[in-house]
Amino acid sequence: MTGYGPDGSGLIEAVVISAPFGNYIQPGGTTPTLGTFTLKKRPGRMRQVIKTLRKDKQTRAWVNKIGLRNPGIDSLIAREHRGGVRIADKLVSIHGFDDAEWRELLDRVRRLGDREGESGVLGVELNMSCPNVGEEIGGYPDWLFAGAVESGLRVVVKLPPVRYSAMADAAIEAGVRTYHCCNTLPVAGGGMSGKPLMAVALECVEDVAGRLVRAGGGGAVIGGGGVETVEDARRYVDAGAQHVALGTRVMHPKYLLGEGDLRGLVDGITRVVLAQ
Repeated sequence: MTGYGPDGSGLIEAVVISAPFGNYIQPGGTTPTLGTFTLKKRPGRMRQVIKTLRKDKQTRAWVNKIGLRNPGIDSLIAREHRGGVRIADKLVSIHGFDDAEWRELLDRVRRLGDREGESGVLGVELNMSCPNVGEEIGGYPDWLFAGAVESGLRVVVKLPPVRYSAMADAAIEAGVRTYHCCNTLPVAGGGMSGKPLMAVALECVEDVAGRLVRAGGGGAVIGGGGVETVEDARRYVDAGAQHVALGTRVMHPKYLLGEGDLRGLVDGITRVVLAQ
């Protein structure tokens, strides 16, 4: 295993399955990310997928306006309580729309699996941007990063691909040492992912990795956006990533039936990451 816990321990696998794909696709040897969950349920995911998800075959870009549609954090709590999901090896991604929601979400994630003889969640990912919910980048409570660290949870901050500089500095100053670079790129049709995101995401990885070094080191970057091959993953590792996130590559319903040809890709990326 690779990655960093609060004490520097390695617990996050080399390959991370990005949200929302980690809800459904969980190949062995990876760290799935569940979510993104909001405090209140936001119904209509499938309708928005059908209505807004589009791929440009020429540029290999995916664009969507799904807008964090999800069943709400209480749905995960209920599943975990009845044994329907194991959360000790998974990240849980959350997004709050105001101060109170962020506080409540962090508290509920902290209490996941908090029972005698059971491990809690592997970590919490703070999803800091979504182009499809009408929020401005940078709109978050001043206490958020420090509060997340103080909760005792392993914290991952998922950064936007643009205008993230002040956010990254604030998170590093608060003690956050793991970053996911990066979220979808705001475009006219919603949020863009896929191959065209890679150039922007690579710049983000290199920049954030440098910030962590200047802050004294001991951090980790999850790099992702447009990863389809081992060579794509190698570009992220060369830019400074310690983990590689898959999203584009698993955007196919066939993976709901099994990991199929993902096994070779996961193993290949893991070798590249561990060789750094």
